[in-house]
Amino acid sequence: MSGDADHRPLVGVLLYPGCIFLEIAAAVELLAPRCRLLYATPDGAEHPASNGSLLRPQASYADLAAAPLQAVLVPGGNPGSIVTTGAARALLQGAASRGALLAGICAGALVLADAGLLRGRRGTHNYTAEHAPPEVVDFVARYWDGLCFERADLVLDGRVITAQPWAHVRFAASIARELGLLNAEQAEAHVAYPRRQHDPS
Repeated sequence: MSGDADHRPLVGVLLYPGCIFLEIAAAVELLAPRCRLLYATPDGAEHPASNGSLLRPQASYADLAAAPLQAVLVPGGNPGSIVTTGAARALLQGAASRGALLAGICAGALVLADAGLLRGRRGTHNYTAEHAPPEVVDFVARYWDGLCFERADLVLDGRVITAQPWAHVRFAASIARELGLLNAEQAEAHVAYPRRQHDPS
């Protein structure tokens, strides 16, 4: 690894059983040339991804707990395996205490909430009546204690980003902007790019 590469932002990507890679795919594609990405699973084992690939993480959650991360990405999916065990709490709380950007999309927001990192903050999630069955909404309601919910595609509050799954491109651009990798104009151009592909007019 070159000396210059050592100064790139270090970004942790949390993988877990049942997570949906699509929701962070745009973000990791955008960040990969500009950052050092560290993929982690709860125990450091290989991850059978939702897209059919087999990912080999560089770390376990415990390995990342003391790493000088500048951002942590948390995909959505079915996070029961790490929410019920609290597997990601120490990592996320440690990263937050060191000022890292925390970015949770879809159910990734639930993982952040489980770590107590959404209390007193504005944020969004899709565990609402129009997007989830009543029993699921009721079951996860306790996690949102202290969250000021906003019905929005994406919410940035301080060093925390929460986003709806359909906002995955804006999610990617917002992370890059907060890390200083894109300016506001470049971030908006990145968001607009997929729309131009579908509507060249």
